Amino acid sequence: MYHNTSDESCLDVSHEETVKNLMDTSHKSRRRAERQWTYQTCTEFGFYQTCEDTTCPFSGMVTLQAQTKICTKVFGISQHSLPSRIAFTNSYYGGDNPNTYRVLYVNGGVDPWKELSVVQDSSEESQTVFIKDTAHCADMSKERLTDRHSLRKGRQVTAAQPLLTWRRPLREESSWVS
Repeated sequence: MYHNTSDESCLDVSHEETVKNLMDTSHKSRRRAERQWTYQTCTEFGFYQTCEDTTCPFSGMVTLQAQTKICTKVFGISQHSLPSRIAFTNSYYGGDNPNTYRVLYVNGGVDPWKELSVVQDSSEESQTVFIKDTAHCADMSKERLTDRHSLRKGRQVTAAQPLLTWRRPLREESSWVS
């Protein structure tokens, strides 16, 4: 799906090409979003996509060490500062128990990002929808005849929700609507 949205005939996913693309700060860069996401991963999330387990179907060269070295090489962020940056983000936003109001958290059973989300209702003010056999953002994709029943049901639940508001937990004056 990603390849179809690109005008590239082939997608080079080598480490060297990845670093080169992440270093490109021009406005015409095709990978601006990837650079932004990587920066946010380095400075806030720390959720690196690795493949160190022997059952992983991808290259074992995609290690945590290799991923965090990108933070240093591309952004000049020390690998030693990463744990404190991630701890700050979790503390500030509440980690897996955020202080949110009228937020709908939608996750899929085969979505690796669910580990960073709220997957169980933590208050009456927020709600979760867990779609057992779907992947990341599947509920936002165009409906297809081959969609599983659980995905169809999940879409119905999310579509029935009102506009949601998110609030920072620290001070009322720093709240915003998204």
